[in-house]
Amino acid sequence: MTAETASTIVLFGSFFVLLFLRVPIAFSLVASSLITILYIDKPIILIVERMYASLSYYPLLAIPFFILCGYLMGCGGVTDRLIQFANALLISIRGGLAHVNVATSMLFAGVSGSSTADTAAVGSILIPAMERDGYDRPFAVAITAASSTMGTIIPPSILMVVYGALTGLSIGDLFLAGVIPGVLIGLSQIAYAYFLARRRGYPAGKRPPLSVIFRSAVGAALPLGAPAIIIGGIVGGFFTPTEAGVIAVAYVLILQTLVYRTLRLQNLATVLKEAMEIVGLPLFAIAAATLFGWLVAFLKVPELVVGLLMAFGGEPWLVLVGVSLLFLVIGMFIDGVPAMIIFLPVARAAADAVGVPPLQLGIVIVMMASLGLITPPFGLCLLLSSRIGKIPVLKAFYEVLPFIGLFLLVVLLAVTVPGVALWLPELLTGGRG
Repeated sequence: MTAETASTIVLFGSFFVLLFLRVPIAFSLVASSLITILYIDKPIILIVERMYASLSYYPLLAIPFFILCGYLMGCGGVTDRLIQFANALLISIRGGLAHVNVATSMLFAGVSGSSTADTAAVGSILIPAMERDGYDRPFAVAITAASSTMGTIIPPSILMVVYGALTGLSIGDLFLAGVIPGVLIGLSQIAYAYFLARRRGYPAGKRPPLSVIFRSAVGAALPLGAPAIIIGGIVGGFFTPTEAGVIAVAYVLILQTLVYRTLRLQNLATVLKEAMEIVGLPLFAIAAATLFGWLVAFLKVPELVVGLLMAFGGEPWLVLVGVSLLFLVIGMFIDGVPAMIIFLPVARAAADAVGVPPLQLGIVIVMMASLGLITPPFGLCLLLSSRIGKIPVLKAFYEVLPFIGLFLLVVLLAVTVPGVALWLPELLTGGRG
C-alpha cells in the first residue's frame, strides 16, 4: 500500500467514522482533515490558510445575500402573495393544492436560490392546508420536499454560484442552463400529482373569477420582480452575482418596509440577527469542505477515480452517468455544497478526459446535489418537511420515491441530450462559459 493510499484511507475513514458518531458534517470535515494533516506530517497552519483562502472568492459573497433574500421573503408575508397567485391559476384542477405547492416552489425558487428556505416558507403554509383539504399528510410532506429541490436548480441558485466560483464558468450561463431542467422537473411533478389526485380522489377547488386571478397576478408582480432583476442583471452583464444579491436584498427590504409594510424597521435588527445565524453555517461548511477537497486533490484521489469512471467507457454520456451515480451516493450523506467542493476535481478530470461540455457537467452536478436534499439519511428538505408535517421521515420517504424517479429521468435527459442544458445559454449569450 502506497503512502498516498494509506493517507486517503485515513482521510475518508476518519470522516465517515465521525459522521457515524453524529458529529456535524462541517466539524467532521475539519477534524478528519486535521487527523490526515498530522498523519502526513504537514504543518497545522495549513488548516487556517486553506479555510481562509476558500472564503476569499469574491463570487461567494453572493451566497449570504441570496440566503438573506430568501429569509426576508419567507418572514415578511411575500410568500403568501406567491401562493395566492399559484392558487388562482391552478386550484380548479383536480389535486389543485398539490399543483399550487409545486408552482409556488417554482416561483419562490426564482427569488431565494435556497431549497431549504423554500421548504420552510411553503411547507409551513401548504402542508396544513393540504391536510385540511383531504390530502394524505405523507403526500403533502413529500410533494413539499420534492418541489423544494427546484430552489437550487431554477435560477438564481446558491449551488450554481458555488460551482461558478470554483470553476470560473459564467454564473449567468449556469443560471440560464438551469431553467429548462428546473421547469421540466416542475412539470413532471405536476403531472404525477394530477395522476395521483385522480387515483386517490383528491379534490379540485372552485375556479376563481378573472378579477381574482388578475388581483393575485398584480399582487405577485412585485415579488417576481426580484428574479427578473437578479437574472437579467447578471446575464446582461450589468452587475456581478454578488452585486445582484445585494440589490435583491435591498429590493425585498423596500417591498417589506415601504410597500407592503409587513416588516417594521424596529424589528429589522432581530430579523438580520436570525438571518446571519442561518448564513454562518453554510459559509463555515464551505471553508471546511474546501480544506477537505484540497487534501483530496493533494492525495491524487481524482486520478484514481478517473480510472474507475473511465471504466464506464469513453462516451461522454456514460462518464456523466458515472458522475451522477457518484453524486447520488455522496448526496445521501453530505450536503450539496461540501459534496461539490470535495468531489468536483474528480468529476472535472473525468469529464475533461472525454470532452463533456463544462456547462453540461455543471448542471448535472447541481441537479444531483439538489436531489440529495430528499434522499435519506441526509435529505435535509425531507427532514425539514417531515418535521413541519409532524410525521416520521420513513412515511414521507415512501411517498417521495416516485418524485425521485421523475427527477432522475430529467437528469438522464440532461445527460443524453446536451441541448437541455446548453440550448438556452447558447441562444442568449453564445454559451460563453
